[in-house]
Amino acid sequence: MRAHVIEIGPNAIRRLCCGVAPIADSELERTALESVDDAVALVDLRPITVESLWRSVLESVNCGGAESMVVIHPSWWAPSRVDVVNAATRCLGDEVVMKPRSWLLRQGSQRSALVVEIVDGFVVVIGDVVAVETRRREQQSVVEGVAHSVLRMATNATETVLIDAPRTVQGASELSALIAGELRDSSGVTVMQVSDIELRRVAAGLIPSEYQDGVVAKTRGGRRRSKLVLMVPIISAVLGGAALLYHPAGAAHDVMSTTYLVEGHVALEVPARWPVRRIVAGPGSARLQVSSPADPEVALHVTQSQVALTGLAATAEFLKGAIDAAPAGVFVDFNPAGRSAGRPVVTYREVRGGHDVRWTVWVDQAVRISIGCQSRRGNAEAVRHECDLAVRSARALT
Repeated sequence: MRAHVIEIGPNAIRRLCCGVAPIADSELERTALESVDDAVALVDLRPITVESLWRSVLESVNCGGAESMVVIHPSWWAPSRVDVVNAATRCLGDEVVMKPRSWLLRQGSQRSALVVEIVDGFVVVIGDVVAVETRRREQQSVVEGVAHSVLRMATNATETVLIDAPRTVQGASELSALIAGELRDSSGVTVMQVSDIELRRVAAGLIPSEYQDGVVAKTRGGRRRSKLVLMVPIISAVLGGAALLYHPAGAAHDVMSTTYLVEGHVALEVPARWPVRRIVAGPGSARLQVSSPADPEVALHVTQSQVALTGLAATAEFLKGAIDAAPAGVFVDFNPAGRSAGRPVVTYREVRGGHDVRWTVWVDQAVRISIGCQSRRGNAEAVRHECDLAVRSARALT
């Protein structure tokens, strides 16, 4: 029995089976992809829940009557995005099993192959760990950065590297060819470029028993129900308003599994299951908030901005001016020469109702990075581990 396959993202929603069938409404497709991190979207100037929007989109590309279906998307979405799409697939009446896009790519090659996924703003290298290279720079620098990340992850000279170059991503085909050439010239790894045609061929060869794990859901009346397998990316970063997170497929679920978050020109490691949302109102700067699902008062805050003056002294002077202009008692414990995770930083504490936010600020490659660690007053230890992880891993992607 052949599987039916739907592709979600990075820039399109379409079937990979049953003939080429683009979504009926391209505006609906664009809105669904752009609003996946929100609760409500505007369609024809009318508000609609994002879950309802995704239900409409998925129904428009549903094969109809399929006994088994796979829905794939890039391997770098946050768990929160996966949850949105998962909820929407219930309209199809099937149980949903999530799998990353990298899983499908590996079906046509070695299951342990490294995967390179090209997106509009960045390139992601996926192995046992993840590397993110921004495309916001000269193309040869991007090529060399990706090749360096691949070779650093390769466990042996015969490693297979799969480069995913969707037609819907601008310049992906050209960049894929350059990366492949760089790898072939500098190492002995085997490189395979995966085009849309090749992706369809791999999808056509899927056998349901390979991804269903023998689980069959039942409806209330006991009737066997088919399984809808969603292949969804597991990275999350926010680049141009889109969130991207990566959770390594083979990561052990020990004390805390982690993921990479990209905000603008900054990447950092955060807890994988902490929801991410953008804060644009209320006190403080616009920022990303990564919140603990166990305690609403425990969270990480991330802001970033490009600056002309890169020294720590200039950063401290700028922050001191902003602190002095704020109401007394809101920002305290200012330290212009602190140290955190082995790097010189500026630190201060923001006092808000019921909680404190301890800020760590520094400049990396002309990007000012600010990480705030929020906890209930007097209980900084509640977020200490997550805070140290974020500060230690944060870096600029300029």
